[in-house]
Amino acid sequence: MNIIMKGYRKFCRSLATSPFLTGRIRVIILRQSGIRIGKNVIINEGITIISKIGWEEHIEIGNRVAISSNVCLVATSNPPDSKLRDYSSNFPNVDVVGDIIIGDDVWIGTAAIILPNVTIGACSVVGAGAVVTKDVPPYCIVAGVPAKVIKILESIK
Repeated sequence: MNIIMKGYRKFCRSLATSPFLTGRIRVIILRQSGIRIGKNVIINEGITIISKIGWEEHIEIGNRVAISSNVCLVATSNPPDSKLRDYSSNFPNVDVVGDIIIGDDVWIGTAAIILPNVTIGACSVVGAGAVVTKDVPPYCIVAGVPAKVIKILESIK
């Protein structure tokens, strides 16, 4: 990926955090950054996308998803200039990378954090402030730190 495209993607991700945009305009801008986003999605202000530039394709958001304010999606993370980098060959968890897949009809509450290598199943709810470290099954509600299933939504299946 050339430097102009990287700059454009970074600009789009930065612009998407603006409180002056509507949720639908924010979606259009985030699509321009490379994130795969379905139809009828609403993403509120303050979204934070943490990933290497060029890794955006590893974030997929399904159809009819609602993402509340100040949600953080962490697809990649590492200590770039730290001495910890010297240990990355012995401790592979120093570099964290992975896909984030959000299924159709998911609702993510305010200030939730979704970590790498997580799939959120269709028709699930992530509670406000939850930290999602593992896959979320379809048709359930998760909450807490780390997020745990607190209710199964059998009645809507």
